[in-house]
Amino acid sequence: MEIKIHRANQIGGYITVIEHGGCKIVIDLGCNLPGNSNVELSREEIAELTKDANAVFYTHYHGDHIGLHHFVDIKVPQFIGTGAKDVMICKYNTLTKHGDYSEEIKSVESMMPYYVGKPIMYDGCEKIKVTPYLVSHSAFDAYMFKIECNGLKILHTGDFRRHGYLGKGLFPMLSRYVGVVDLLITEGTMLGRTQETVITENDIRLNVISAMKHKHVFALCSSTDIDRLASFHAACKETERVFVADSYQKEVLDVFTKHAGEKSNLFSFDKVFELHSYKNENVVRYLKDKGFLMPVRSGMLPLIRNMIELYQLDEPWLVYSMWNGYADEEKDYANDDIIAIRKLFGNRILDGSREGFHTSGHADVETLAEICSLVKPRIGVIPIHKDECSRFDMDKVKAFKVFTKTVSVSDKLNIVIE
Repeated sequence: MEIKIHRANQIGGYITVIEHGGCKIVIDLGCNLPGNSNVELSREEIAELTKDANAVFYTHYHGDHIGLHHFVDIKVPQFIGTGAKDVMICKYNTLTKHGDYSEEIKSVESMMPYYVGKPIMYDGCEKIKVTPYLVSHSAFDAYMFKIECNGLKILHTGDFRRHGYLGKGLFPMLSRYVGVVDLLITEGTMLGRTQETVITENDIRLNVISAMKHKHVFALCSSTDIDRLASFHAACKETERVFVADSYQKEVLDVFTKHAGEKSNLFSFDKVFELHSYKNENVVRYLKDKGFLMPVRSGMLPLIRNMIELYQLDEPWLVYSMWNGYADEEKDYANDDIIAIRKLFGNRILDGSREGFHTSGHADVETLAEICSLVKPRIGVIPIHKDECSRFDMDKVKAFKVFTKTVSVSDKLNIVIE
């Protein structure tokens, strides 16, 4: 068996290829994150990389994990979770108002679903068995994969965390359904961000409740982060503020409710005011009088500015619920739209992880160490989705060998890391 990981030592854009006995699978085909100076993979390179693949599996729908999916030949089966697929279709249908996304839509519509705890059925599955398990992440419907091949058991974590609403199930799931493995392929995003404060999503909910003493609040956040949106929605219900969503955001919330609402009231978005026309006199009066929280995206600067002016909001506040790096004007990954939105609010900003309104979608270092101790990878650990300079603390991962370069482990396994 050969495992080859492309772009392992950068956050976003890694690709895992596993081959054995004429069978080949690919896990994630992400594009580079903003600010990454590396040249993006071309259509031809993706076609060559996925050539003769039996299947491509996606852990979740973030662009740095799935952004190159439409370069895959339509004959190659691609798999994703059912909820994640619906979110992607919703996103692309909205984007078609601004460009041609017919190729992306065709690719997503052809994707096949997989389900929690059930081995994925595809041509060649007798050689490489893949079983998905649901995890908490800043994307809805995200998964780890247990991979069984050539007498070896591999855990590929994708992006995950313990401090989200679903995080309490992480270790019980691993203990019951995964157990000890031969090889652990794990994300290491937070290895280089140890200075960031990691709090729970429930802590954010409580902080937002306190923030609702301000009557008119805009919340800059990801439109597909189910946990964060659930925190905002719950805070509005508890403070009797109006939870406002534009049409696109409402469609995404409807997807969440459809797939997760029956399992948890927290994910049932039943109190949403859909903003069709922000200029309507009755709407202006209602929102101004009742008070509101409105999730917004980086591309909504004109709408936010117009609402502040039209509604004559003297002291609107911004909950900045994203990574603080996007607002750092000195960095390559800074987002100009985000910076411009923040400037509308002056010093009336409840500021990200610094003030308890954002937390990472990724596992903190302590959780990574505990994962290693729980699954006890016999052969070793392959860290991916991390800064090139980031390293595992060998004292925390104890005796487990960490692979950071090309190695031949045995006659059963060869690992290539690029």
